[in-house]
Amino acid sequence: MADITSLDDILNSDPFGLLNTDTEEDIHTLINIPKIDKDRASTDFVARRTKLEEFDEYEKLFIQCQKDLKEGKRKLVKFNESFFKKGAFFVLKGILVYLEDIQKPKKDKHHKLDARTTTIFENGTYSNMLLRSLGKGLYEDGYFVSEHEDRIMDDLNQITSEDNQNGFIYILKSLSSDDRIATKRNLYKIGFSTTSVETRIKNASQDPTYLMADVGIVASFEVYNVNPHKLEQLIHKFFSNSCLDIDIVDETGDVHRPREWFVAPINVIEEAIVLIGNGKIIDYRYDSDSENIILR
Repeated sequence: MADITSLDDILNSDPFGLLNTDTEEDIHTLINIPKIDKDRASTDFVARRTKLEEFDEYEKLFIQCQKDLKEGKRKLVKFNESFFKKGAFFVLKGILVYLEDIQKPKKDKHHKLDARTTTIFENGTYSNMLLRSLGKGLYEDGYFVSEHEDRIMDDLNQITSEDNQNGFIYILKSLSSDDRIATKRNLYKIGFSTTSVETRIKNASQDPTYLMADVGIVASFEVYNVNPHKLEQLIHKFFSNSCLDIDIVDETGDVHRPREWFVAPINVIEEAIVLIGNGKIIDYRYDSDSENIILR
């Protein structure tokens, strides 16, 4: 599949004509779909799509998402499973997809998150495919559609009851002797705490969030007049393409996959926090290859 960075790229790379509106065919009729092998019917039923009778409200969401993509207010981002959440948009094989629901998520025998989903497709169909099946398809030929960044900044600066609470955004480094961790350069945890950072990390060596090892405080920032949870989320989204991918086993043998550790130089992380503070973060992105913040 060719590199796709905008909605126009999607429209121009539609080899099966699924997005062609110049024909007389009903947009809700699927074409060029291979027949299901009877021997595989029992395992492939999760990917079957059914016509959605009440599609009007979803159609409005798709139209707005398309508009945001055209105006550059949303971006197509290389997929990873950290983007799975209710209400997220994806592009699967050139088709815009809306993840309406994730039903009773739990880990499978491989300790991977899985669940039935309610997945809505732009062509007016829906599926209850497994989350793992959707993820497999997106890894092979798909993208995550980023959230509307103007809206994120509005939410970030909106004053709520939470904004009256003091909090800290902190940056930590791991003191682990595990080669998978110790050999990684510029590996830092970015997190939020309502208490002092020293109190928060007191039992780090027993906590999989901290990689079951002691940590050192690199920097901390006291937060005023913003929702600190949203600030933390925005920082995580900004560095999501450099998130540490590792399984950590706790003292009881349970497997965890921490999502707050990122590979980025400390000065770059601090630069991102400043850009978020002055509202200019929407004009930039983090390039994990060069480990620099660059213009979009």
